Amino acid sequence: MKPRTLLLTLALGHSFFLPAMLGAYTPAAGAGLMQQPVPPVAPTPPSGYVDPSMSAGAYQVSPTVNAPALGSPWAQQTMMNPAGQDPGYYQQPAQTHSWGSSIRQSMGAGPSMLNYKYVEAFYKYTDPKETGMNGSHGLGIALVMDLPTIFFLKGTFAWNSGSGERSAKAAANADYDLSTITIGGGAYMAITPKLHFVAEAGIVYANFQADGVNKSYTDGGIYVRPSLRYQVLERVELQAGVTVASTDDYDSKILDVGGYFRVFPMFDLNLGADFGDQNRSFRAGGRLRW
Repeated sequence: MKPRTLLLTLALGHSFFLPAMLGAYTPAAGAGLMQQPVPPVAPTPPSGYVDPSMSAGAYQVSPTVNAPALGSPWAQQTMMNPAGQDPGYYQQPAQTHSWGSSIRQSMGAGPSMLNYKYVEAFYKYTDPKETGMNGSHGLGIALVMDLPTIFFLKGTFAWNSGSGERSAKAAANADYDLSTITIGGGAYMAITPKLHFVAEAGIVYANFQADGVNKSYTDGGIYVRPSLRYQVLERVELQAGVTVASTDDYDSKILDVGGYFRVFPMFDLNLGADFGDQNRSFRAGGRLRW
């Protein structure tokens, strides 16, 4: 074969056969890569199907409760939160008569000194202004019970026994007894948490019995008593009031002052004095609050 013919044959082969041979062995796109498996699809439950895990008695996750707003009654002061800030979780306060409240009272909190549910017992020394009557010694008791809202009931009883100046006429029997009873009630207004204005009204009964002298009487009437109660310190309360009564022989006007000192969570000691137009009295005793 001539050289020219050989060159022509090689040129044609290069143009037609070589590309065809190479194209037959070119790998397809993505050849040699592992194909990712398709995840299985959960079948759709039939209509009316109930999940057993959500049946009655099964454990369920409680819904999240939002934190109480700052200043709400749920954001109480606690040992971990003394400032009473928003704790960030639900916190239920102790109820008034709950076990936790009773524990706090027994540990020193106790009811407020300015409450209206207490019993008071006292020793009373009375000095009559009546000529010829010496001072007398006695005992007394007062009971106060609160009512709904701002009202309360109050009752008192006091008894004194003394002696008169002996004379030729009454040398043997100069002793006397003085008994008083009041029954009433009233209402209070809290000017501040530690200052109360109290208005009280009721009936008063007094019996004065003297042996050997003609100075006995039985008197009664209506009384009104405005007063102030002030808790000046955590353990100290002061009181002052004026009683005006429609009595004739017994005191018709009395100015009273007193002070109470808390020694236990529910118990106070007290001193007081009454200055009336017929008698002057000084008292000392104790008060039990609940």
